[in-house]
Amino acid sequence: MKRLGEILLERGFATVGELHTALEACHRHRSRLGTQLLRLGFVTEKQLLEALSEQAGRPPVPREMLQETNSELRTILPLKVAQRLRAVPFSRVYRQLQVAFNNPRDDAAIEEIQGITGLVVEAFVATESSLMAALEALTREAAGEEISDTEVGQDISADGWDSLWKAELPGPDVLLALGEVEDPAPGSNVVFATYPALAPVLDPNSVGGTGYLDEAGFERALGAAESRDAVGGALLAYAARYLTRLCLFSVFKDQVRGWLVSGLGPVLEDVQSFSIDMGKPTVFKTVSLIGSHHHQGPVPRGEGNAAIAACLGDPLPQNMVVIPVWLKDRAVAFLVGDIPGQTTVGVPLGDLKIASDVTGVALEMMILRRKIGRALTR
Repeated sequence: MKRLGEILLERGFATVGELHTALEACHRHRSRLGTQLLRLGFVTEKQLLEALSEQAGRPPVPREMLQETNSELRTILPLKVAQRLRAVPFSRVYRQLQVAFNNPRDDAAIEEIQGITGLVVEAFVATESSLMAALEALTREAAGEEISDTEVGQDISADGWDSLWKAELPGPDVLLALGEVEDPAPGSNVVFATYPALAPVLDPNSVGGTGYLDEAGFERALGAAESRDAVGGALLAYAARYLTRLCLFSVFKDQVRGWLVSGLGPVLEDVQSFSIDMGKPTVFKTVSLIGSHHHQGPVPRGEGNAAIAACLGDPLPQNMVVIPVWLKDRAVAFLVGDIPGQTTVGVPLGDLKIASDVTGVALEMMILRRKIGRALTR
């Protein structure tokens, strides 16, 4: 799995210093690395799109094509679904529908769109800014507002959670808990780097702001959650009390895919480009077996486990915690986290396992609510 920064460096589109600056902005604003590189003027949209296409292994779609979507395609996917999945259909050839995504490897979103439209979806990758501009245009068009070509072409960026299952933004409790991290205080100690060969940054434990949910906040956030992202975000915010860097992975059709991230280190585009077969001998398979429901300690040997650990960023973790999220008798997600430079001994696994179990219940309740809603509308 190539990292976005590595691709940009190889192509000569960005320098090490520019990546470092964008990474820090990415973590402060909790947004995508590519979005910050574009916002800071370090790369052009064409360069970013080429790199995203290489990373995702999917063809690119430029902003202009999303702007020229005809009226029939604008209504083929309900607006709320398009907003939730961050997906914009832009072309149709017979039974094949071409759709632009932030994360074109999102199999759950692709399957959902195919179920709604009855068409075969071909996934393309687009930059976050071009997708947000297209969605803004669709929203205003649905409201009956006139939109000028200039407005449609504006760079509309969005700080917030993007994910494997792109859903609505988390509820207010989660957003408040995951507020922007303050700039490091002068004179603070430098302890690790966020990217290979980049200048070191501060220990996240020394950065101002809590950035986590306590038990009561976690309970409130789950109760208010209306999307899978909000549920996953609540779990990450609770686990951030104990672990500095966190990744949440989802399981879809026997594939484990990157979903959400938290903390200084993980890069969203990189994590979302990760996928591995559930049947491969990794820590994911081990903790999903009956009688072995977690891992705490050194990173197990093996190429697959090394790739999982690398998602947490640099420096590469020596120790990590892995806890599955269960939906009835099936592991549907995995929480992975570490504390750079420290062992994971002493992390309260009991609390984290209870939180993961409650997360599974919240996901089950969400599925049931949606089934009931569909049944009532028939």
